[in-house]
Amino acid sequence: MQREPSPALAWCAPAFFLLAVAAGVAIVFRRPLSLFAGVLSALAAVPVGWVIVSALWPAKAERRCPACGKDALQRLDQRATHGLACRACGFRDESASAWLLAEEEGPLEEIVLAERGRKLPTGPVDSPRQTG
Repeated sequence: MQREPSPALAWCAPAFFLLAVAAGVAIVFRRPLSLFAGVLSALAAVPVGWVIVSALWPAKAERRCPACGKDALQRLDQRATHGLACRACGFRDESASAWLLAEEEGPLEEIVLAERGRKLPTGPVDSPRQTG
């Protein structure tokens, strides 16, 4: 379920783009080294900040049903990472990703290895030469 952008934000977007172009032109013509250094610092800080935020606040599974809006989604098969069903209204989607739900409910190693058709490694090291 995708939300529509607000009309005010959609109306202001061209103005924001125009301001960004004007700021770029000002940097090129005025050549302020402090502003240039600030922009470069911001460009370096954005990916680092994204990684830090993603590590400290990981994604949570969306349990709200797209059909009825209740928090009643569950995985269709407890041994798979795809397929969702709603306990409240009976909604089903066999192709929807249930990866985050499976991740919240327990370890994923058994599920992933089962989907790949492999057995769990018996030793402490998972050797690529193992068969089975």
